[in-house]
Amino acid sequence: MPHDYQELLIEQHGPVALVKLNRPDKLNSWGGVMRHELTDYLLSLNDGVYDTRAIVLTGEGRAFSAGGDVRGFASANPDRVEPPWHAPHSYDSLVSAMRTCDVPIVGAINGYAVGMGWSVALACDIRIAADDAVFQVAQTKRGIVADAGLPHLLPRAVGTQRALELMFTGRRVSAQEALEMGAVLEVVPADELIARACALAETIAAGPPQSAAGHKRLVYMVEEDDFNRVQDMTGLIVGKLFQTKDGREGAMSFLERREPEFSGH
Repeated sequence: MPHDYQELLIEQHGPVALVKLNRPDKLNSWGGVMRHELTDYLLSLNDGVYDTRAIVLTGEGRAFSAGGDVRGFASANPDRVEPPWHAPHSYDSLVSAMRTCDVPIVGAINGYAVGMGWSVALACDIRIAADDAVFQVAQTKRGIVADAGLPHLLPRAVGTQRALELMFTGRRVSAQEALEMGAVLEVVPADELIARACALAETIAAGPPQSAAGHKRLVYMVEEDDFNRVQDMTGLIVGKLFQTKDGREGAMSFLERREPEFSGH
């Protein structure tokens, strides 16, 4: 039986595991222990702990994930200063764990998938979106840069020019537009999302598991060094931006429910 996780729900349906991010009151933002638990679960699959051949990853409630928990950002407290070489929050290689997991991951993207939520969605091997899904590089609105692997993953999903436009503007992307730009494979009605994702996962699970693992390794191996370098540099840049006035303004404007006013300082 799966571990008794606090912020992760796991339902085993034969060889398919339905994994739900379970902080619905926080729109499944990446605070608490959810990130650590998902990383732990994925690593356990490579160790052969569970007889799982495919995963469906989704969010409990009305969001896939609303990104990082802004209330925990260092920039929300102007009296706290981090050294510029220290990342404001560590992701414990969650995205790396997803990409190196031998079990294929089907993302069932419901509601908001913004900021780090979009990173985790893009780290899924295949993505199916509900018709009410919303994607966004939300970090732009907080005065920082896209993190959690998003600068690496997004250009490869939608192309460099489109990725930069989304990063520069921080605008929201509908499920249909995400489909048109290649960020998701399919868009289905929200009430059919889990059934469709599970059906695809069952088809994958019926195939040879070692072949699936091999395909993942081959597809991602060329990108791995680049991904790690992007992650390292992102930590430096985000840590520095959190010390700027705009970085603090981005966090405070979110907490105060208003549009940010950036000064360039």
